[in-house]
Amino acid sequence: MWGPFEMVAAIVVVTTIGGLMTDWLKAKHGYPITDDEGNVIRQEKGTRGEAHEARIEALEKRLAVLERIATDRGIQTADQIEALRQLDRLDHEQRIRETSN
Repeated sequence: MWGPFEMVAAIVVVTTIGGLMTDWLKAKHGYPITDDEGNVIRQEKGTRGEAHEARIEALEKRLAVLERIATDRGIQTADQIEALRQLDRLDHEQRIRETSN
């Protein structure tokens, strides 16, 4: 059915398509395209990986700001709560004095 020429042609076509698909996937995901010896031929700029890295950096900055706000506001809030507790104690003590007099 298949002769030696057709088999060789099919192998060449399959390996060529496989190589092209590999390079396409590498470029799509931000990996450098290399030759057979490992030398970088080309690396795409503005790939999804770089976009994700930029987005992660922005989110880390926002998280740092939120942590700072939560920490700073937490101390102030705790101080305000403690001041209100002291006012409540003073108010309670004053009521006791008024009822005992």
